[in-house]
Amino acid sequence: MLKKISLRMRLTLLSAMVMAGAAVILTCVFLFGADRIFVRNLPQEFIGSSEITLSGAAAEDMELASVTFTIKEAGNRFNLWGTAGLILVLILGTAAAWLVAGRALQPLEELSDTIEEISGNDLSHRVEIRDRQDEIGRLARSFNLMMDKVSASFERQKRFSASAAHELKTPLATIAVNLDVLALEEAPPAARLEKVLKVIRTNNERMIRLVDDLFRLTSENGSIVNEEVSLEELLAESAEELSRPIQEKHLTVSIGSMPGLKLTGSRVMLSRAVGNLFENAVKYNRDYGTISISARKEAGKIIMRMADTGIGIPKEEISRIFEPFYRVDKSRSRAMGGSGLGLPLVKDILEKHGGNITVKSTPDESTVFILEFPENNFQEYVVDTE
Repeated sequence: MLKKISLRMRLTLLSAMVMAGAAVILTCVFLFGADRIFVRNLPQEFIGSSEITLSGAAAEDMELASVTFTIKEAGNRFNLWGTAGLILVLILGTAAAWLVAGRALQPLEELSDTIEEISGNDLSHRVEIRDRQDEIGRLARSFNLMMDKVSASFERQKRFSASAAHELKTPLATIAVNLDVLALEEAPPAARLEKVLKVIRTNNERMIRLVDDLFRLTSENGSIVNEEVSLEELLAESAEELSRPIQEKHLTVSIGSMPGLKLTGSRVMLSRAVGNLFENAVKYNRDYGTISISARKEAGKIIMRMADTGIGIPKEEISRIFEPFYRVDKSRSRAMGGSGLGLPLVKDILEKHGGNITVKSTPDESTVFILEFPENNFQEYVVDTE
């Protein structure tokens, strides 16, 4: 029943009930005290000596008259005025409670109005706080903070959707153009067919990788994995897989000694994280550059440092490189076959294993990625394995 009435009305009724209880008790005590102390102690007869002149036959008879005054009527009037005062106090107090509650709850009404004004296309509305330090002020600040986070997340999702659509549209458009060109010839030569098939295969593989990365990045399915993984082996495998581009760019790769450094989790996912980071260090490095990798134990963590002498990342871009599809140099990244999902996957995998990643970079000089893993403690981590 109470849930069907407004909060303002509930506060007013509660205040009225409290005032009514207090007023009734005070009035009863006051009336009882007045009757007990003052009324009962008064004399029930008031005898006055005076001469009373009577008209008529008894005019000559004069005697001392005893006149008795009753105070019952005065007592009734006193009780009536006391009750009327009680009712008046309740009415005025209830009205005051209604006004005070309305003013106190005004920010809640503004908050409600602001929420109603928010739409999927406009998340800019905020509640005016007006330097309030009470609970309602904290609620308003919490709401504004929440809306800031929701707005930022909404913008990221919009960029994510637009980028995903663009990344899928590009290979599809390339395939469509090549098929249209092929359709213009009645009997295309074998070399032309082979070239078109190669383009279609390349773009098809690109879309498969993109969809696979998207699935891994957004999937909530997982299983408990508790494998002991050698960090040195992961780096050696990645170096072997990237040996060809390393040789083509004449890079010098230095992997420090890290005996006994082992991680706990999914070997497949950890290999993917290290491999993605290693691939970026090769892909965005300059010819005859260097890649230096080292690792150590520190304060219950395994810290791996991977530095390259590549193109670097501008300071204002560092905070966004872990967003899906974000690229510092879009044309260069796309030309190198990057989808913009490598670093987001690395961060996601590390976080699911209880670790984190940070980056330091100087444009046109170097980039250093620092990965922190929890030391091998045989805890069970829930990670995606599909």
